[in-house]
Amino acid sequence: MPEISFTLPRGMKDIGPQEMAKRQWVTDKILRVICRYGFQLVEPSTLEHLETLEAKSGPTIRDEIYFFKDKADRNLGLRFDLTVGMTRMVAGRSDLPEPIKLAAIAGMWRYDEPQFARYRHFYQWDLEIYGTKEPIADAEIIAASIDILEELGLREYEVLISSRQLVDGYFGAIGITDQAQREQAIRVVDKVRKTRREELVARFSEIGVKDKTLGKVLDFITLRGTPSEALARLETLCQDALFQTGLANMKKLVHALESFGKIDKCKLDMSVVRGLDYYDGIVFEAYDKGGEDIGAILGGGRYDRLGSLYGKHDLPCTGVAGGMERLFLSLERAHLIPESEAPVKIYVVAANDTVRSHVLGLVQRIREAGVPADVDLKNRSLKNQLQYADALKIPYAVILGPREVEQQLVTVRDMRTRQEQRMAQSEFRNWLARLSASNM
Repeated sequence: MPEISFTLPRGMKDIGPQEMAKRQWVTDKILRVICRYGFQLVEPSTLEHLETLEAKSGPTIRDEIYFFKDKADRNLGLRFDLTVGMTRMVAGRSDLPEPIKLAAIAGMWRYDEPQFARYRHFYQWDLEIYGTKEPIADAEIIAASIDILEELGLREYEVLISSRQLVDGYFGAIGITDQAQREQAIRVVDKVRKTRREELVARFSEIGVKDKTLGKVLDFITLRGTPSEALARLETLCQDALFQTGLANMKKLVHALESFGKIDKCKLDMSVVRGLDYYDGIVFEAYDKGGEDIGAILGGGRYDRLGSLYGKHDLPCTGVAGGMERLFLSLERAHLIPESEAPVKIYVVAANDTVRSHVLGLVQRIREAGVPADVDLKNRSLKNQLQYADALKIPYAVILGPREVEQQLVTVRDMRTRQEQRMAQSEFRNWLARLSASNM
């Protein structure tokens, strides 16, 4: 019989207590912003019919996801993002007042090649606004994204904004009128940050974009600047109807972001296209300055046509998603995530076996007072109990012995300073209340 190796599948990872505590710290910060902006938390199903997943990205998505047949021979797949499930949920509801603001933080699966900051099972946070075409909704999504980064303490980042209407309109105006060729060109542009100019020119040439047209494409996708600078340059480029619609929407977006007080971190950058075909309006990405090797720490945009794939023909939407793993890397590089503290604040210690039943009652009273507490589960000696508390960095030990039980006292030891004090029950209750209120 071959030897069994109990290792993880490729691209997966375990999350230990210390990392989980850091993740919870990040999640709590994100949830604060989600709450402030009035988004409702949901979680779409982990499992979808395969055709539901293919509706967004086509049959080629099978190469990038986990899918299988169940026992009834149905084709199913694990979710690869949150947008699909949330859009399917909303498209199936006619009773929800619009706009509909939903948010989720959950795990998903992609069969990508594992690499730096990318696993096959990972977590994302996601915000979506359904039911309005107005650019103020895009501004709301970008403003919430900025506030999430600010809440987490990031300061050295920039939000790069573009528009698929501007890109499609301009490409059409300079002669890239074939839809298939335009989609290929957009996919090339989407890789521009990772591609040398010579390679970029070669890829455009391969899809038939050459000579004078190629020069115009390269000029356009290198257009970048502050919103006022970039808008002034965009106004002079072309009169294509789709381009002008995109320009008008971009102006409204910029005005709304100025009103929200969120414009300072934003730049317009025409190389941002978000290569997926379903985007059809404002698109954006945020990058941690100096951490470009991580990639975009969040990205999103408008996709007004996606709802029709799930049966609701008029369901405009704009949204954003951010990968938690990439975000952790940026935060840890900037030393923004605090070291995780012991989840237990008090360890109740039995001086000997005669008081163990009293210790169990005391630990429960401490827990009911709102303070996380633990107790020895191995019948160890006083010394070994204290050593265990020390090893877990539990800040306080409450020691109970025969004398304390008889006199209705407790001995509180500060495990950091090793100082002790005896307290009467009433004094101990007040101390517990202060400890609970301090949210240690």
